[in-house]
Amino acid sequence: MSPQMTMMFEVEDLAVASPATVSRCGMVYMEPDALGIEPLLASWLARLPEVVKPHQQALSSLFNGVVPEALHLVRKKLRETVPTTNHGLVMSCFNLMDAMLKPYVGQEGLPAPLEVVAALPHDLPSLMLFAITWSLGASCDKAGRAVFNSFIKQKLSALTSEGKLQLTDGAAMPDTADVYDLCYDRQAHSWVPWMDTIQQFKCDPDKPFAQIIVPTVDTVRYTFLVDVLLAAGKHVLCVGETGTGKTLSLSAKLLDGMPAEVQPVFMTFSARTSANQTQDIIDSKMDKRRKGVYGPPAGKRCIIFVDDLNMPQRERYFAQPPLELLRQWFDHGGWYERKPPCAFKNIVDTQFVGAMGPPGGGRNPVSARLLRHFNFLSFAELSDESVERIFSTILGAFFRKYFVESIANVTQQLVSGTVELYNSIRTELLPTPSKSHYTFNLRDMSKVVQGIMRADAKTTTAPEQVLALWLHETSRVFEDRLTCREDHDWFRQHQVTLLQKHFGLAYNQVVSQERLIYGDYLVPGAEVKVCANQLCAVYNSRQTLLDLWGPAHAALAAALHSLHATASCLSCWCRMHKQQRWLLFLCYCRCTARSKTCLVW
Repeated sequence: MSPQMTMMFEVEDLAVASPATVSRCGMVYMEPDALGIEPLLASWLARLPEVVKPHQQALSSLFNGVVPEALHLVRKKLRETVPTTNHGLVMSCFNLMDAMLKPYVGQEGLPAPLEVVAALPHDLPSLMLFAITWSLGASCDKAGRAVFNSFIKQKLSALTSEGKLQLTDGAAMPDTADVYDLCYDRQAHSWVPWMDTIQQFKCDPDKPFAQIIVPTVDTVRYTFLVDVLLAAGKHVLCVGETGTGKTLSLSAKLLDGMPAEVQPVFMTFSARTSANQTQDIIDSKMDKRRKGVYGPPAGKRCIIFVDDLNMPQRERYFAQPPLELLRQWFDHGGWYERKPPCAFKNIVDTQFVGAMGPPGGGRNPVSARLLRHFNFLSFAELSDESVERIFSTILGAFFRKYFVESIANVTQQLVSGTVELYNSIRTELLPTPSKSHYTFNLRDMSKVVQGIMRADAKTTTAPEQVLALWLHETSRVFEDRLTCREDHDWFRQHQVTLLQKHFGLAYNQVVSQERLIYGDYLVPGAEVKVCANQLCAVYNSRQTLLDLWGPAHAALAAALHSLHATASCLSCWCRMHKQQRWLLFLCYCRCTARSKTCLVW
């Protein structure tokens, strides 16, 4: 370098900088809050459509009256699923507001109808409140949403009483409803519950279980927000714990709920995903438009869904190459070809949708430089009401179609009992270093319902038979994961309590045998579940087991020394083979032949 040349670096932090590097460079530290949010507001107001600019003062007053204190609340009192920045949340608010204003601007160069434009002063404050709720209040967890809801209600009441906010009839939120449970209907010009925005759902029990999507308040509002943002050309990132329906909701939306010109592309990242793999997959979906410009086929718009966005392994200096490649597209609109002359490829007509869980358990933190390009939607854990609606709808449709009325009448009690058992297990049986596999999510509940739906209508004619099957399924899904006698005793006592509470029956009124085992492996080729109360006689001797399975399974007979453990293991194997999206993880003490069992099977 010549004396006239200077090098300037802009880095996120100095986590991997050596002391020599620090000592040789002059440091200028930019405090993240030094800029403030006022320049962002001024820039957004300046680029508003002409039809909205007369209302700049009203928007500015409402923003300044709510957003600064809301940001302080998010930083001090709420727990976010994934860390965000103040500027990122504010930009998410503006992006959502731009998307909600599109009907008032018009399309394809044509102005909006006069009656729509005339309703803008009435709708604008409500739309702004909706955007604030689903941007600043969309990154926190379930408990944080209750706090944010109280804050919004109190703030609106204060602004209204001070005369700083004037809402017409219908524009004010109902005092009794949660702000997260309401949607502003631009046709009715009022707040309505989310479930009132969709048609009545009819469940098809013959459809594969994994493909049944029962609309709930959560799925309806997340689908609406994703739809609005994608239609406006914004990028969306859905974050949440495992089992909250991120992948299912986004996949269903992209496959069945998008216009014909949208071409979805699905990718799933893993710890071993490389930048070259990512680039090759995306390049293979693009056509050449002209020199240096690539995109989806003419007339199409590509939406790339990246699942498990934060799974790629971090390098020594914390970079994640696949994510750095995506960030290059966000910042510069493309990337370089890897073959000489390494020309730059502009990728056009493309959007990204991501889904990921919070850091931990193999998932890594993601740089804020990538996250700032996305609108955050935190998929909070489903409420008990939503969970009960999902599984009671599926199980009720199945019982009503194939079983007698007395069995269909216990649907709600079965689902309520399963939800209560699931919540109790997650509260009482927490993971520890010696019980690291004590992790439960909504997929476990779905496995219980799937197991009940394998009942045979010809042999199941009384509610007590369904209850016995329910006890068995909860044992296979939950109890088989327990490792100590105290946990087993607690689980069985809880089953007894739930039977009495939800059905008014004692355990011995439902289960007459000491061991409750269901399976379809006693009768070769059987397709229905049969009660295996006679397993004690079948498995009394090793010779009987050999006669049943053949000499090739002698190692299995020698290894499975416990009758109940044997039946439970076989039941798990059969359930895994017969149901969709099942994985089996054998976790036993040493000398229990878990690997030999797998090989023999």
